Amino acid sequence: MHLADLITNPATGRLSHSKLWANIACASATGMFVYQGVAGTLTAETWLIYLGVVGGYSAARSWIATRRDKGAGDA
Repeated sequence: MHLADLITNPATGRLSHSKLWANIACASATGMFVYQGVAGTLTAETWLIYLGVVGGYSAARSWIATRRDKGAGDA
């Protein structure tokens, strides 16, 4: 995997704004999560929110991809 794959459309190779901003959001959330862990201010609520948002986003992308692949086979 190339670093550019995180922000480009695999079909066209062009910049994908949805991928770019989603990865910026996940990186920002991860940065704050790590910062709070190091600073000793990480709470259980922050764990749940972080895992729900970042994990939920990943699960949603996977689900959408499987639905898209299933729909392509029906045509």
